[in-house]
Amino acid sequence: MAKLIPVVYVGKKPHAFDNVARSGKCWNGEGDVQEVTDAQAKTLIKFPDQWALADEADRAAVDAPTSVSGTDEDGKEVTVDPAELTKPLEKMNKAELTALAKDRWGKELDPKLGKKQMIDQLEEWAETLDVTSGVAE
Repeated sequence: MAKLIPVVYVGKKPHAFDNVARSGKCWNGEGDVQEVTDAQAKTLIKFPDQWALADEADRAAVDAPTSVSGTDEDGKEVTVDPAELTKPLEKMNKAELTALAKDRWGKELDPKLGKKQMIDQLEEWAETLDVTSGVAE
């Protein structure tokens, strides 16, 4: 299970919505702290003019390699090594394909689809969706 990390908003806007890591969190101005997963924190702190770790003691957890979750054919949540998401789609199993959809576009891919259908859907999203937000460009 992912560890929750407190992240502080350091930007100047009166409100900030996480449109980067897709956590669904909203900060109420500078100094507000919200908890996000370690993977989301890792993404957010790439924008130091907007977000920072509320506690530097969490740096080790954020810098540690993250894992991505996917869903296998039985509907069970499985952990996938992010390195597995770099191989060609045809060489991925269904759990890796569902993890890729969730990680890259924030989309749920039905694990009951055939592998070819899953790959077709991923290729369509790759052409039409913005990687950062998971919405049509």
